Amino acid sequence: MKLVEMRISDRRVLKLIRQWLEAGVMEDGVVHRTVAGTPQGGVSSPLLSNIYLHVLDKLWMRHSAPLGTLVRYADDFVVVSPTRSKCMEAEQRIRVILARLGLELHPDKTRRVELYDGKEGFDFLGCHLHKRLSGTIWEKKRQRVYFLHRWPSPRSMQKIRSRVKELTPRGRCHADLRDVIADLNPVLRGWGAYFRTGNAAKRFNQLDDYVRRRLLQLRVKRKGRHLRPGEVERWTRESFWNLGLHRLRGTVRYPEAAQCGGSN
Repeated sequence: MKLVEMRISDRRVLKLIRQWLEAGVMEDGVVHRTVAGTPQGGVSSPLLSNIYLHVLDKLWMRHSAPLGTLVRYADDFVVVSPTRSKCMEAEQRIRVILARLGLELHPDKTRRVELYDGKEGFDFLGCHLHKRLSGTIWEKKRQRVYFLHRWPSPRSMQKIRSRVKELTPRGRCHADLRDVIADLNPVLRGWGAYFRTGNAAKRFNQLDDYVRRRLLQLRVKRKGRHLRPGEVERWTRESFWNLGLHRLRGTVRYPEAAQCGGSN
């Protein structure tokens, strides 16, 4: 709150923020009080995290910038260092700064990866980032180079599949298929808009196939014994797209750097 008070003097606003911090979280109808920090999932949590960790940004730029580039969003961040030794030193500097703030790195989420020549990758903000070999030879260097690509992480893929499954239960087999599609479209459109600027073509095709299988199961369940031979094959992805289903395929928009490296 001291950092907030440095920019805000209105007591009513400060009181509201304190009430946010003390409100707790309701899960399955049970309220869990917040002991410390911001409520997980609270509407104010990202903003307050940015305010609190702005100290990290300032100290890093002032004292540790030569060790690597710090990229942070709320309480998620990565540091990209040019060498292994600088990476290890950067981690120690981060630990020292966070200790001053009363924080510590999450042991399960903190790891060092080697991006060189596509050896390893990492997940950040729902994306998996990995270097891929260019499909063309650069004329200036006359050699193939690696570009950093990103696509939906396995966890992001699992979450969207789970959401699609929730919206297409077997019990909706007798519902109008257009109504089911109307429920799916906002979810698919929003998810696709977030990932479409990366190298997500392969994952978009996979999700299109999954949605088609879920809708096909509803059709088969509804037909039951009256299902005719060859009818399943006629229900292609295009058939559902013609009913208004949002199509992810073909919506990827590669940034200039990703275009140079090719698509996945």
